[in-house]
Amino acid sequence: MKQQIQQQFGGQYSQLSTKDFNYIKDHMSWELLAMKKCAHYASECEDPQVAQLISQIGEMHQRHYTTLLQYFNPQSVQ
Repeated sequence: MKQQIQQQFGGQYSQLSTKDFNYIKDHMSWELLAMKKCAHYASECEDPQVAQLISQIGEMHQRHYTTLLQYFNPQSVQ
């Protein structure tokens, strides 16, 4: 995947080490997991205020995920 990104952007990210790339990839996985958990727990919550707060937190994680995704592939996210 790192090689595909480097090819797509003409080596723009060639200074990104494998360790850094793997950390960012892991971070994206964590954001996605947090987003999914928030959606699940918001749907399970009986208190509407708490459910709304959990949904807002899930939206925050979605923004973080989208931001990281745009960093690697700006054409894929609009």
